[in-house]
Amino acid sequence: MEPAHAPRPAPHASPTRGQHIAAWYGLVGVPLVWIAHVLLCMSLVAIACPGGVTQRNALPWGVVQILLAVTSAAALALALAGVLATLRAWRESGALAGGRRETFRFVAWCGAAVSVAFTLGLAFTIAVLVTLPLQRVCEALR
Repeated sequence: MEPAHAPRPAPHASPTRGQHIAAWYGLVGVPLVWIAHVLLCMSLVAIACPGGVTQRNALPWGVVQILLAVTSAAALALALAGVLATLRAWRESGALAGGRRETFRFVAWCGAAVSVAFTLGLAFTIAVLVTLPLQRVCEALR
């Protein structure tokens, strides 16, 4: 029979390098993933949809749709990894000892909040890309 309370690990004096990386990736990296996804998708659609200007190197819509799907899946995977890593760093920050605990805990909490928010924004962006009939909109502009 297991005891009612599992023993807690010994407190660390300061956060590990991995915990710092996770917290800051959630705070800065996930928003950069979202920005890169939006810019790349806008560029791909702009190349395929010249808006009346004939382009010699225009990509066909089939290729653009595949690239949008691959880009979206990769961005979502990176964002979800950031959310999970930051939430883990935030949970583990409770085991820290000393004065740096509260500072790191705040940074990790902010990283978790920002990464969740931008991951939701990324999911919304992907939903718009999937549901919006981009090819018909582009053909109407020609």
